[in-house]
Amino acid sequence: MTEEPCTQLASLRAELDSIDAGLLVAIRDRIEICSRVALVKREFDIPMMQPDRVGVVQDRAREFARKHGMSEDFLASVYDLLIGEACRVEDLIIDADSAVGKRGR
Repeated sequence: MTEEPCTQLASLRAELDSIDAGLLVAIRDRIEICSRVALVKREFDIPMMQPDRVGVVQDRAREFARKHGMSEDFLASVYDLLIGEACRVEDLIIDADSAVGKRGR
């Protein structure tokens, strides 16, 4: 005898919820590392935007999509969002140093 559809759905949704929880933790961890990257960039006066690095990350996402039968455009869009948030956070951290320096004059 097979499970009822509602039981099957509940089980699958629980699996999705678990994966979503892991994704949220991974995104938080990624942003935390981007914050540390921004501190290094600020300390050594490195520009926030690193187009070559963005290209490497996007290329890696597209290659992963190809290898796993996923939409390249979808994963590129996901990384556009992740990179956009990383840039926002890095800008805040890098600019915070400038604001402190300007107030101290």
